[in-house]
Amino acid sequence: MPPIKIVLAASALVVALGSAAFSKRPAKSVTPPADGAVSWAPNAVEPFALAKLLSEAPPDTLVVALDAPRHELRGSVPMAALAASDDSFVANRPRARRVILAGFDQIRADRLARRLLFKGVEARVLLGGLDAWDRTMDADPATPAPNANDATWRTYREHVALRHAFGEASLAPAAPLVAPAMPIAPAEGGAPKKREGC
Repeated sequence: MPPIKIVLAASALVVALGSAAFSKRPAKSVTPPADGAVSWAPNAVEPFALAKLLSEAPPDTLVVALDAPRHELRGSVPMAALAASDDSFVANRPRARRVILAGFDQIRADRLARRLLFKGVEARVLLGGLDAWDRTMDADPATPAPNANDATWRTYREHVALRHAFGEASLAPAAPLVAPAMPIAPAEGGAPKKREGC
């Protein structure tokens, strides 16, 4: 029996020493370090959500097209118009509250978005890149089942409308035409007569 008491006493001593050692370790920080933003993945925006955003043209959002897709991103700004290189784009980051990057090279778009996040810009990327944009704009979405709920049908109709607006060049809005000013014809009976005493 004495050896069992020795084993139990030794075990208790090991547990006590281990507890003391762990209690002296510094607690882990809950907040990430200041440079941790660079490792956060940017949020992705689906093609139809991007089309809806472009159709609404919010003033606080800038969509940057890193490349030229087959189906135009009307309302976006080409990267070449903003900067000559990725480095100068990040250095002179846009002043918009939110920036969405759309390109064929998703790794490049993701890297640029992470660099903008690190600079404090709310940066996002187009989910699937411009390949996904072109595929989405090539054909209408699948028709819902006849017994689908109203929200599903509303979403379907919205997506079809967006697909037609962005995916079909024939339906793209033409440049606005300014009609020449037309002289207003006087009312019947010629010009109005002046009233006496006025």
